[in-house]
Amino acid sequence: MNVSRAIQLLSDEDPDSDLMIQWFTKEDVEGNLNKEIPDAHWEMAVNVFDNGEVSMDQFEVVHCLNMASEIVGEE
Repeated sequence: MNVSRAIQLLSDEDPDSDLMIQWFTKEDVEGNLNKEIPDAHWEMAVNVFDNGEVSMDQFEVVHCLNMASEIVGEE
């Protein structure tokens, strides 16, 4: 997703709502992996991410929800 699309999507949200956001720039990932990523590979990785070809479990969102249930209790 490009930055302008993220801004557009966020502008539709209630400014007082809470949400989880996770994003990575190509530079972030390259620095973390200590290697250069070809532009074509990065663009495909973003495409795979944007098209839901990975699950929420892979984002660790489910883990956060499970931890919150333990702390707050089940509803």
